[in-house]
This record gives sequence, structure tokens and C-alpha cells, in this order.
Amino acid sequence: MAKETSGLLMNVIGTLSSLSSNEQRDREKAKLEREFKLSDQRLEKLVATHHRDLANVMQIYSKVSVSINDARTRIAMVKGQLAACRGLLHCRRDELKKLWLEGVEHKQVLLMLNQIEKLKEIPDKINENIAKKNYIAAAQLIVEAHENLQGPLQNVEALKDVRSDLASKQERFYKILLEDLSHYIYVKSSNDVLQWKRAANAQPAFQRASSGRNSSGRASGNMMTKSDAPKVKSLMLEIVGSSQNSQDESSNQCISNIIQCLALVNKLPETLESLKSGMGTEMTAITRKTAQQVSEIHPSSNKNVLKELFEAVMEQMRRIVNAHQVVLDSVKGLLKDQQYNNDVVMYTKEDVWSQVQTVIQVLLSQYWDIGSTASKSSNSGGSFSSNSQLAAADLNAYFSRRRQPRAQKTTLFRFEGSLHSISLNDSNSDHCKQDSHGLDGSDRVLIVEPNARLVIEIYQPLMAFVQEIETALGCSSQGTHCALHVFITVFTRDVFLSQIHIEMGTALDEATRKLDMWKSVNPTESIQNTKATRPLLQSTVQVYRCLMEIRQLMEALPQFAQHFLGMTCNMLLRYSETCQAAYRGLVQPDSEDKRVISATWAKDEDIHRFLRSLPSWTALQTVRAHRNSGATDGETYEDSPEEIKQRSAKETEILTGNLGDAIIPPHEILADPAQMRILALLQESLEWFAAHIQELANVITRSGASESLLALPESNVQTLLELAKDFEDLADTCLLVLHLEVRVHCFYHLVPLGRQALFWLNGDNQEPDPEIGRLSRDLTAIDESLSAFIQPRKHRYIFEGVSHLVSSIIMSSVQHIRRMNENGVKKMCRNIFALQQTLTSITLAREPALDHARQYFELLCTTPEDYTFTQGMEEILNGILERGSQYTELEYIQVLHLLNKSRPGTASNEITRHLERLSEILGELGVTV
Repeated sequence: MAKETSGLLMNVIGTLSSLSSNEQRDREKAKLEREFKLSDQRLEKLVATHHRDLANVMQIYSKVSVSINDARTRIAMVKGQLAACRGLLHCRRDELKKLWLEGVEHKQVLLMLNQIEKLKEIPDKINENIAKKNYIAAAQLIVEAHENLQGPLQNVEALKDVRSDLASKQERFYKILLEDLSHYIYVKSSNDVLQWKRAANAQPAFQRASSGRNSSGRASGNMMTKSDAPKVKSLMLEIVGSSQNSQDESSNQCISNIIQCLALVNKLPETLESLKSGMGTEMTAITRKTAQQVSEIHPSSNKNVLKELFEAVMEQMRRIVNAHQVVLDSVKGLLKDQQYNNDVVMYTKEDVWSQVQTVIQVLLSQYWDIGSTASKSSNSGGSFSSNSQLAAADLNAYFSRRRQPRAQKTTLFRFEGSLHSISLNDSNSDHCKQDSHGLDGSDRVLIVEPNARLVIEIYQPLMAFVQEIETALGCSSQGTHCALHVFITVFTRDVFLSQIHIEMGTALDEATRKLDMWKSVNPTESIQNTKATRPLLQSTVQVYRCLMEIRQLMEALPQFAQHFLGMTCNMLLRYSETCQAAYRGLVQPDSEDKRVISATWAKDEDIHRFLRSLPSWTALQTVRAHRNSGATDGETYEDSPEEIKQRSAKETEILTGNLGDAIIPPHEILADPAQMRILALLQESLEWFAAHIQELANVITRSGASESLLALPESNVQTLLELAKDFEDLADTCLLVLHLEVRVHCFYHLVPLGRQALFWLNGDNQEPDPEIGRLSRDLTAIDESLSAFIQPRKHRYIFEGVSHLVSSIIMSSVQHIRRMNENGVKKMCRNIFALQQTLTSITLAREPALDHARQYFELLCTTPEDYTFTQGMEEILNGILERGSQYTELEYIQVLHLLNKSRPGTASNEITRHLERLSEILGELGVTV
């Protein structure tokens, strides 16, 4: 305010000084006086208005001033008194110090008495917390008691009993913690898995109970069906699994709490050492307990019980490893977050997995019976190898002309120096060391009989488990394999595969050398076990079973799929050679340069190509393709009689052109129907077998594309396809031989007919010629031999068109007949009718081709016998003009020559003239020779 006032005054002074005349100053002065008066009036007005307030302020100010003066007086008196006190205290200083020290001593004694009282209560509190499983509180009490006993109460002799009791409580608490820790790591994990297994296997009993209750009178809608069973099982597993995560979290939290307690009581190093040294014993005990439980769940052994055991054990080991990982993580957390003893020696995850692998190896050794298996394998010689000497097949009388000496077996496998034998010796020495840890297996529980073949059932889950181990240990990045992988691989390669080699070699030797293996199996058994429609050779079924077993091995042991594929190719190659030898034994029964005619024709390229180009053969291949692709075998072909006639005429022409009209010697046909039955068996068996080989190749190709098997070399798959083609080709050859052999039999019996039979003698003999009877019996015997062993479509292929060939042979025999009368024509017609009846009973068709042949011979009876040749010839030519040509020019010429020979006395120019006229008539009708 003063600053503002002075500023205003300076402005007024400045204004007055700046005026140039007194008048202006006077005016300015008058103005200021007026404003001053106005201001004074306002002030007086304000004072009058606030007079009461101003009076109150003045009174308050007076009171405050009086209080301040009184306070100053009292402060001065206090200062004087404090100075006097200071002087007095200075005089009593030593006495006061003594009293203070006594107070501190009494306070400390009181504190110690309180601590002693608490120490006396701590053992009971520890027991209460342990009983309630409040381990952290118990551990904190122990730590607190130790701190007190090691502190001010260290030298108190009266606490000796308390100290001893606390030590015993701490040791007992440590044992309890260790037991609970082992329980959560081992027992809890294994029990959870066994609970899951029991829940999975309890469903069938529940289903039976539900069905039983329903049968007592409840509505059928409540009954559980088979389709509901998987749903019930899935629901039960879901219920068990839904609580698994929460249980795992609870167990992990308990493990962490126990580790924290052990750290508090300073027992962590001993605990870690105990866990590390006791892993093997605990895991072995778990496997033994699990085996007992599985044997209780499955009282009767089956092929899946071992797989279930190992799946349970591996799942338990996974959980045990996870529990150990929780222990290690908890210890690391304590070492990181607290100032704890950093000298703690920790075991590692690798140590845990190493013990797991050791326990699994011991378990595998028990079930695979490694010691005895290796011993048996080392004392047995392998007879199944691509480099082994192929022994000659010991076939039966139809398959073999001579017995060849069997090649002496040599031992192909010895195991003394193998990697597996070395590792086995090391394992045995390790097992001796592990006896003290409970790994000796003296009280082992075996749920199935030990056998090396058990590797088939458990190989894939084992390798999946091995993959988990190698992923956890980082073996992939290092390019190495874990010990369990090496153990399984060495056993499978050096022991199991050797055993499979021996078994397959023995089975193949039996299939190729035993006489009874070349007999057919029962048709019912074939249909049930092999899904074949006709009987098969036992040897083929035996090799097929080996093939199916190897296929199962490829699926079960994909790591060795290439090895099994090579084994398959070698086995099929040997059996293919055996089958080729069997075929040669049938079609080449004598010296090397002789062979039955049907086999020679089947080998002839022209005949072979022609027969395979016919629609009947193409239809057979179409049916086979439908069947191999999974379609039904109902595909049939229906040709018109004219089409059958046309292709039969071509076939007859080719076969007649190759054989001519020569007489066939007996050794060039398959005279025994049993030989043709074996050919039919061989054909059916090899065709069926080739289809399964093709299917295996397709499966391998599809599996390789979907990566369910390891990538297999294309060359091996191609070899498999080539072997399938070889079997198929041999089967086709057998079918062609059967087809041709029936026709060769017709040539064999009918070609001599025109040369040997007498058709001009008078008599009333109603019986067919002996050749006709023999052919009829021959065809009937062949039909009876083949009908039960070959499929109907093939049976039809074999006998279809035979009537056309028979008709052609009989009609061509006209050129060899010296003469024929009416009785001779009747006899020939009876011959044809007898053959027609035989073929009709075989083919179930009318066989009109033989009607055609009968009508051909009836041309000789169109005129009475007393007619001259000219009259007879005229009758035949008139018949051609009226009814048209029914035969070829050559056939008409041959019948005219026979008519001429049967009615002698005709001039040579007469027959020439009639033949010329015949040619003219046929030329007009468009008929060729």
C-alpha cells in the first residue's frame, strides 16, 4: 500500500511540475483538493459504518498482548528451573547410570524367559503343523527354534532336553518331507496313470451290468448298445482327464512347498543326493507294481497287454520326469532368489532321463529275453539272404524229374562280436552294480511269456517315447541318439531281424521242399483265411503268410521297412524260381530238348500274341483288373455265337497250321488229368498271389507318399512290381497251356480218326469209334479235374471254342478217309453226336459247330447209294444253288473227292468238270477257298 501511495504522490508531483503556468497548477490543485475531500468523506462514512468491528479488534489486540507478556514471564521461570535441574542431575550421574544398566539387564532376562517359554511350546506346534500337513509353518518353527538355540540361549544347559527333542523332531520332519516328496514324484504319478487304465477298462463291465439290468424288465431304450460303448468310455476318460490338470498343478505346488521346507531346514543337499541315488529303485518298483496292476486288469494275456503295460510305464516315466523337473526348477528358484548355500550339488534332467532309459532297458531285457535269444540266434544259421545259395526245390513227382543235392547251410549270423553283444555284456555288468538299487529283477512280474517277437507290439510306442527323450536331451541338434534308441535298434537289427531271417528262411524252405506243401489247401480254409474262391497251393499260402507277416513287420517297425522290403524281394525271387521249376517239371517231363506241345505253342510268340489279342482273353484281364481294384468278381463277357465262331476259326487255323496233320506222340501231351489239375492250382495260386504282391506294392507307394513309412527306394518297389508281373505272367502261361492242352488232346485223338476208322463196311455197330470214346473220357476227366480248382470264367475260357476245333478236325479228316457209305456217314454222325453231348455237359451250351460238321457229312447221303457220282454231284450243286453255300470251297472239294472215291467208275474228266462248275457257283456266291 505504501508503495502504491508513494507512486501516486510522485505522479501528482510530476504532473504539477510539468504544468507551465500557475493557473494550470491552481486548477490541478483545486482538483486534487476536491478529490481529497471526497475521499475524506468516504473514509468517515466507512469508519462510521464499521465502528463496532473496529472496537472489537482493538479489544482482542489488547488481550493478545497481555497473554504474550505472561508467556514470556513463565518461559523465563522454566529456563531457570531447567538450569537448576541440570545442576542437580550432574551431581547424581553415576547413580542414574547404574539404575539404567539394571533395567536393561532385567529386560533381557525377561526376553529370554519369553523365548524359553516359546521353545517349550514349539515341539507341540511342530507336531500339530505336521499333522495338518502345514509343512512351511512347521519348517519356520524349526528355523526359529534353531535361531534361538544358536543365539542367546546357546549356553543354557537347562535347554539340553529341548535341544535334543527339537533335533529328533527335525530328523523326523525331514523323513516325512522326503517320503512325501517321493510320494508326489513317484507314487502319485503312477497311481494317476493306473487309475486312468482302470477307468478305461471298467467300461465293458459297466456295459454288461447295464445290459443285464435292462434285460430284467426295463425299457429297451435304456440299454447300452455297442455304438454307445465308445461314447461311455470316452466320457469316463474325459472325466478322469478333466481333473488331471488341477491335480498336476496341486502336486507341483506341493512339491515346491516341500522343496522350500527342505531348504528352510537346511536339508536340500541331502535331499538331492537321496533323490538322485534312489531313482532307479523307485522306478523299478513302479514298473513292478504296474505289471501287477495290469495283470489284474487283464487276467488272461492277449497281444495288447504288453503294449498297454509299456504305454502305462512310459506315461508314468513322463510324469516322473516332469515331477523331477518341478524339483529342479524349485531348487533353481531358491538359489536365485535367496542367499542360500550355492555349494548345493544338483542332479540334472539328463540324469533323470538316463535312469528312465536304464529302467526301460531292464524291462525290455526281461520281456525280450535277450540273453537266451542272442544265444539261440548265435547257434542258428541264417538261411534267408540274398547272397545265400538257392537250394533246388524238392518237388513231388509232377514237379521234379530228379533230386538235386541240397546246398549245405552255413552260419550267416554270429553275435559274439556284435555291438549288441558288447552292449549286452556291459549291461549285465551294470545290472550287477544296480542290484543294490533294486534293478536286479529277481522278483520281477512278467505278464506275458518272454519272446523277441514282442518287439512288434511295442516298437512304435517305444520309438515315440525315444523321440521324446531325444527331443528333451537335444540329441537332434547334436546328431546323436540316446542310449535307449541304440539299445532298441541294436536288438532289433542284430537279434530280432536275425530271428526273422531264420524263421522266414525255414518257412520258405518248407514251402519249396516239402512234398505236401505242393498240395491244395481246403477250399473252406482258403475262403476263410485267404479270401480265395478256389483252393490254393499250400506252398503259396505259406509264402503268402510270410509276406503278410513281413508286411505287418514293415508297418510295426517302419525304421527297418527297407530291410523287410529287400527280404520280401529275395523271398519272392526264390519262390518265383521254385514255381518256374515246378512249371518246367510239368511241361518238360523228359529230356531238356523235349516239351509238351501246349507249352511249346504257349511259348511261340505268334500264337501267344494271337491268343492274348482275342476278346475272351481281354475279358479275363478286365475281370482281373476289377477284382484287383476291389470290385466284385461279377464282371462277365457275353459274345454272340457268330463272334465265338469267328475267333475260334482263326484259332483253329493257326493251331492247325502249326501242327499240320501229323500224328501227335503220347509223350507230347499231358495224359494225366492230375497234371492239369496241378497246373490249374498253380495258375489260381500265382494269380491270387500276384494280386496280393501288387496290393503290397501299392500300399508301400501310398504309405511312402503319406510318410507313414520311411522313404523306400524306388528300385525295391519296382523290383516288387516286376516280381508280381513274373508271377502273373507264369499264371497266364499256365492258363494258356490249359487252354491249348485241351485242344491238343482233340488233335491227339481225332487226327488218326480218318486214317484208322473204316467207314465203308456194312454192319449195325451203334457205338462211336474208340478215338471218340477216348476223347470224350479225356475231356470229361479234364473237366472234373479243373472244375473244382479253377474259376468259372477261366473254365469257360479253356473249353469255349473246342467244338469249333473238333468240328474242323473231323471235317478235315475227310481227305484221309478212303471211302464212305451210308453206314459210315451214320457212324460219323454218331461220333459227332457223342462229342456234342460231352461238350454240352461241360460248357452247358448247344455247341452248334458240331451240328455244322454233322450236316457236312450228311452231304454224302443226299442221294441214294444207287445214284452215280454224277447224279450225287448234281444233287450237291443244286443244293448249293437252292440254299446257298454252307462251307468253303476246299471243304466242298474234299467231300466231292470222297464221294468220287466212294462211288468208283467215274471218268476223271467228269470230276474235273464238276469241280469247275462248283468253283463257278461258289464264285458267283462270293465264297472263297
